[in-house]
Amino acid sequence: MRTSKLRLGAAIIVIYTIAAFIAPYFVNEEKIENWYNGLYWKDNPKLVPPSWVNLFGKSLPPTEELAPVKSQPGLQAFEYDFRYSKPPQDIIVKFNRTEGRPVTVTVTTPSGKSYQFYRGTSDEVSLAYQWQVLMEIAEDRGVEFRMEDTAFRMGLKPLFFVNLSGDVVPEHGVYTITVEGALNSTVKIVGATYGILGTDTYGRDVGAAFLWGARQTVILVYLTAVVAVALGTLAGLAASLRGKAGTAVDSISKLSTIIPVIPFMIALIPLTGSVSYNARITIPMWAFVPALAFLLFGKIARNVGAIVRTELNKEYVAAAESLGADRKWILRRHILRIVGPYSIYQLSLFAPKVIALISILGFFRVAPGFNWGTMLGMVLSQNAIYSMAWWMIVPIGLALVVFALAFVLINRELEERFLSRG
Repeated sequence: MRTSKLRLGAAIIVIYTIAAFIAPYFVNEEKIENWYNGLYWKDNPKLVPPSWVNLFGKSLPPTEELAPVKSQPGLQAFEYDFRYSKPPQDIIVKFNRTEGRPVTVTVTTPSGKSYQFYRGTSDEVSLAYQWQVLMEIAEDRGVEFRMEDTAFRMGLKPLFFVNLSGDVVPEHGVYTITVEGALNSTVKIVGATYGILGTDTYGRDVGAAFLWGARQTVILVYLTAVVAVALGTLAGLAASLRGKAGTAVDSISKLSTIIPVIPFMIALIPLTGSVSYNARITIPMWAFVPALAFLLFGKIARNVGAIVRTELNKEYVAAAESLGADRKWILRRHILRIVGPYSIYQLSLFAPKVIALISILGFFRVAPGFNWGTMLGMVLSQNAIYSMAWWMIVPIGLALVVFALAFVLINRELEERFLSRG
C-alpha cells in the first residue's frame, strides 16, 4: 500500500511537470498576451461548452474556420457540413475587396436554394445580423423568426431549419458559402461549442488558459516550495550557532512567522511590479519567489532548529566537541544527515500549502504570469457557478485538488516510514 501511494503521488507530479513544459507547444501565446483585450475575442462564441460534449449525446455545432473548396481571382467558395440539432450562432465572412467592385455573399442550402445575404463594400459581414434577409428566408421556409433570436443564439435558424408538414426540423447536408468580388476571404462558423474547454462570457479560450496556467502554476509551486524548505533548513541549522550569527538567524525566522502573507505580497506590487495598458499586473518571478519563500520558511526553520538542538544535546556531539570538533563541522557532517530526510518530508507537507497560496495570490492577480489562480478569479467574477458553466469550474478545481493530493500521498508514505522506524 505504501509503495502504491508513493508511486501514485510521484506519477501525478511527473505528469504535471511534463504538462507544464509541453504547454507552450499546444497554446498560442498570442491568446494569453491578449487575454484582457476584448477585441481579440469578439468573433468567438460566448460561454459555450467544449466540443467533446458531442461525444455524450449532444449535437451542437463546433466553432471552426472553413477552408475554401474553390478559389480563384474574385471568387471563393466554402462548404459547411451541417448535421446538428441547433444552428451555429453566426457565420462571419471577412474579405479584401477588389478595387471598384462590391462584394456579394451567397449561401446555397442542401436543397439547392440560394440566398444572397450581402452585397456591398464592407470588409466583413455577420450573417446572423442580416435581419431583413433572414426574415425573407424565414417566410420562404415557413420558419418563425424575430430579431431577438440573434441574442438567444438562434439568429440563423431560418437558414438551417425548414418547415416540413408543420414540423420545423434542421435541414442537414452541405451548405455552400460563395464570396464574389473579393480576395483572400475567410469564413468562420461561430458554433455552440469551442475547443477543449469551451469559452467564458467574453469568448476567451478556457482551454488555452488552463494549459498555460498549468505551466506557470507548476513552476511557481516548485520554485517557492524548494526555496522555502532550503531556507528553512539552513536557517534551522544556523540558528544553533553560538554568537550573534545564530541569534540573528533565529530572530529572522521568528519574524517570518508573524508577517501576514497576502497583505505583504500585495504591498510588494508597487515596489517590483508594473501595470500594462490593459490593467494586467506584471510581477517578476525573481521578486515573487524569494519574497513568498521568506514569508513561509520561518516555521520550517523553527522545526529544524528543534531537531538540531535535540541532537546537539546527545553524547556523540559532546564527545566530538571534547575532541576539538567545530560546531559548524558537526552540523555539516552529522546533523545535516539527520535533518535532510526531515526536510524532504517537510517539502511534501509544505507543497499543498504553497499551491493554495499561489492560487489565492493568482486570484488577486498578484502572482507572476498567468496561473490557475487567475482562472479561479475568472470563475468567480463571471458567476460561472450560477451560469452552470461547469467547464470553467470542474477542470481547474480537479487540477488543483489532484496536484495537492500528489504531495499528500507522498507525505503519508514518508510519515508511515518515519513512524515505523520510531
